[in-house]
Amino acid sequence: MFHELIWAASSQLELSLAPTFSTWSQVTFLHMYLLTVRLRALPSHESVQTYSRHLIDHFSHNAEQRMDVLHGITSRAIRNKFLKDLFIQWRGVLAAYDEGLVKGDAVLGAAVWRNLWKASYTGPDGKDMNWTKIACVVAYMRRVLSELSQVTEGDLILTLERRNGKPGIFGYSELDKKLVDAKR
Repeated sequence: MFHELIWAASSQLELSLAPTFSTWSQVTFLHMYLLTVRLRALPSHESVQTYSRHLIDHFSHNAEQRMDVLHGITSRAIRNKFLKDLFIQWRGVLAAYDEGLVKGDAVLGAAVWRNLWKASYTGPDGKDMNWTKIACVVAYMRRVLSELSQVTEGDLILTLERRNGKPGIFGYSELDKKLVDAKR
């Protein structure tokens, strides 16, 4: 369910990302990062560690299943090598996005560009990079973090899911686009 929310949010933003395993992992990392920032605010350090470990375990399980089912990587040894590489990427995402949160939107946007668009000046369609898309992702991240900061630990899971026809926190919001348009 979590991955469906992630893809729904990214497709609604119309980011024109290449439909690859790497893109899937980076979009998932972005959302895992947003959750991790909220988890860090939990009062118990043990809770933070436990939830964070479960988050990466779920990601790893899903990534391994995708490697096997969608990409035909049947060798467990090869999948384990890729999982180790993904874990290293995750650690890099944490550092890059943390730096962006502290230093501002330009640094956060650069981290998003490096991770989601592989620091390419062209999109998968061969056209020049549309920098507004990066600004939309940064605005989306800021909005989600703001909304997550207002959610209690007990209600955290409930706010991620779609309720009464309304999207959860990870759903697309017109507010994201308005924030970007106002900054132009």
